[in-house]
Amino acid sequence: MTPDESFAAPSPRRRPRRGPGHYAARAGLVLLALAVLALPFYAATEYYLYQKYVSTQVDTTAVDLASADTSAWAAQVNSLPATSAPVVLAYHDIGYNKSDYAVTPKAFEAQMAALEQAGYRSLTTDEFADYLKGGPAPPRSVYITFDDGPNGLWVYGDRILARHHMHGTVFLITGRVDQRPYYLSWKEIQRMVDSGRWDFQDHTHDLHRRAAVDAAGHTASMLANRLWLKGENRLETPEEYKTRVSADIERSFVDFADHGLAKPQVFAFPFSEATEKVNLPKPGPSLQGLMDHYFTATMTNESSRPLTASRRAAAARVVQRLEVVSGTKLDRLMSDIARWTQVAPSDPAPLAHPELWERNDGAGPADIDAFTGKRPTPSVSARYVSADYRDMSSADWTGYQVDATVGNLGDGTNQGGVQVRHGSVEPVDVSVSQGSLLLSVKGRHVGEAKLTPAVSHHVRVTVKGRTTTVQVDDTVTLHHTSRLPAADTTGGIGIRVGINRSGAAWPRFTALSVKALTGVFTGSGGTQQSVSAAHLMDPAAQWLSAPGVPAPFHISRAAIEPTGRTLSAYGAYQPGRTEGWTGYTVTGTVRRLSGSGVRGAIWVRVGSALAISVQVGRDQLNVLSGDADNQQVVGTRALTAADSHRVSVTVTEGSTVIAVDGSTRMTLMAKSETGGVAYSAYRDMTRHSWPTVTDLVVTSRGSS
Repeated sequence: MTPDESFAAPSPRRRPRRGPGHYAARAGLVLLALAVLALPFYAATEYYLYQKYVSTQVDTTAVDLASADTSAWAAQVNSLPATSAPVVLAYHDIGYNKSDYAVTPKAFEAQMAALEQAGYRSLTTDEFADYLKGGPAPPRSVYITFDDGPNGLWVYGDRILARHHMHGTVFLITGRVDQRPYYLSWKEIQRMVDSGRWDFQDHTHDLHRRAAVDAAGHTASMLANRLWLKGENRLETPEEYKTRVSADIERSFVDFADHGLAKPQVFAFPFSEATEKVNLPKPGPSLQGLMDHYFTATMTNESSRPLTASRRAAAARVVQRLEVVSGTKLDRLMSDIARWTQVAPSDPAPLAHPELWERNDGAGPADIDAFTGKRPTPSVSARYVSADYRDMSSADWTGYQVDATVGNLGDGTNQGGVQVRHGSVEPVDVSVSQGSLLLSVKGRHVGEAKLTPAVSHHVRVTVKGRTTTVQVDDTVTLHHTSRLPAADTTGGIGIRVGINRSGAAWPRFTALSVKALTGVFTGSGGTQQSVSAAHLMDPAAQWLSAPGVPAPFHISRAAIEPTGRTLSAYGAYQPGRTEGWTGYTVTGTVRRLSGSGVRGAIWVRVGSALAISVQVGRDQLNVLSGDADNQQVVGTRALTAADSHRVSVTVTEGSTVIAVDGSTRMTLMAKSETGGVAYSAYRDMTRHSWPTVTDLVVTSRGSS
C-alpha cells in the first residue's frame, strides 16, 4: 500500500433528503422562539392597555337606611297601583367631581338601597321598549338611565347596581368613548355588557356639542338646530341639516356594531333640547321625526306637557325623565317617583289632599286654600288662580267623571271652572258664573249656555273617548268631540277661580270628586262574539296585548306560553268582540310556578275599567282590579304551596266568584261591568321560565 493509498480521502456520504416536514418543524421552532421573546412585550402591552382602558373598580360601603324612612317609603309604595307605567330616572355621572350632575357614590348607594327596599325593580331597555310597544305595565318598576357614558359608572356604579340587583342603561356619545379619563372605554363597556347589569343606547356620535346658530354667534345644540355656515353667511338648509344629523346617527350605529353591541332602540336628546326648541322651519323636517325613523322612543328631561312614561308618551314617542342631580335628597327622590307614578282617575275628595295639587298661576302660596274659602283673597292684585291635580300622574286619564260644586257666585261677574284633559294637546275648560256656562278648548270658545241664576252650581263633566260632556244642575248640557287621536286627548283635572273686578267675592269649591267610568273602553271593532263560540286555546285565535299588537304568546292546544325576554306578558282574547260578555265561567290551570317571583293570572271583565285579575303564585293568591296599565290589590289569600293551581272565575252581573284548587277563596261585588278574558304572566328574573296556562276554557251561564 503506498503512502498515498493509505491516506486516501474516504468516499463522500450521501446526505439524506429533507422533506417539507423538516422545514415546517424548523419554522415552528423559530416562531416559538419569537413568541417566547415577544410574550413579555405582548403582556406588557396588554397590561398597559388594561391599565389605560380598564379602571380599577371601587367597592363602596353599604348604607344603613333608617327604619322609619324605609317604612314610610314602603307605605307610600303600597298606596300606589300594584301595576303602573315605569318611572324613568335620568342620571349623569357617579363620582366626587364638583359638577351638579355628579351624584356621589354614597348618595347613589342610598338611592338604590331605598328603591330595592321599597319593592321597586329596574327594567332593561328590551323590557321598557316592550311596554312602549303595547306590552303590560310591569309591577313596581323604574328604568334607570345614565347620559354621556362617564367612567364613574364603571368605577363606582357597577358594584352598587350589583349589590342591589338593579339594571342600568347608558346613553353613549360613541365619539367620546376611550377619551380618558372622563369617559368609559370600549373595554369597560364590554365588561359591563357581559355582567348583564347594563345595556347601551344612543346619545349621538359627536353632536353633543353647541355651535353657532346665527350670524351673531349665539350657540345651541348641534343636534337640535341648523348651524350657521360662517364662510357662506347663511344657515344650513333643511336638507343639509337632515343629512348631517342622519350621518351622525348612522355613524353611531356603526360604532355599536363594530364593538359587538346591540343596535340601540332608544335615544336621549343632548341638553334635553327636543323639537320645540329648534330653529327648523315649519313645515319641514323635524328633529323628532328624524329620531322616529331610527328609534322606538326618545328621552328628554324637559317637556312642554307631562310625558312621563305612559301610553300618551308612547304614542308621542318621547318620554320625560325624572332627573337626579347632586342636590337631590333621598326623601324627595322617593316622593317624586310616587308623584310621577300613573294612577287611576278615582278620588272621592281631591281637595282633602293638598299635597297632590300644583299651583300654576304664579299667584300666592303653593296651596289650594284660595279655592275652598280658607283664604278668599290670594293677593291684592290677583284676579285669577288655578291649580292642577296629580299633574304628572294623570297622563293616561280617560273614561272618568268629575263632579264639582262651585259656590259664592253672588257677584254675577266672578266665575269658577274645571279643566279636564289637562296636559293633553287639547285641554277642555268648563267655566260657570252666576248665570252662564262657557265651554272652551285651548282658550277657544266652543259652546255656551244660559243658566238659571244661582249663587251655587253643580257641574258634572264626563270624559269618554274623544268626547267631553258637560251638565250643570242636571239640566243644561254641552258637548265637544275632538278630532285628534285619542292618545293626544288624555289627561287629568284642574280647577280655576277668578274675579273680574277688585274687591269682588271669590268663588269657592265646596265639593269635588273624580271617578272612573265603567264600560267606556272602545275595542278593536268587529262583530261581537258569543261566549259559547269562544275557543280560547285555538292557535288561530286573536290574542292582543294592545290594539293591533299581537300578544307575545305561543298558543297550542296544550298550553298558552308567553315568549320573549321580558318580565311580564299580557294578552286579551278577542278584545273589541267580547266587551259585552257577562254570565260566564272561565277555568284554567296555571303551571310552572317555580318560585315566589313567578305568577300567572286569569282575567275577567276585560274591557271595563274594573277588570278583575286573579293572580296565583306558588303559595299565594292575589286579586287585583283595574286595567292592564293600572291595578290595585283588592284581596290576598294564602295557598298550599304547589307548582300549579287550578283557577275558576265566575262572572255575573252582581258578583265575581273566585275559586282556586276547588275551593271558593273570594267573592267580589260587581256593578254590572262587562268584558272578556285575558291571561298575564310575571317573573322576577328572565332566567326563570314563564308560567303557562293549560285547559283554558270559558263556558256560558245563560247570557253573553
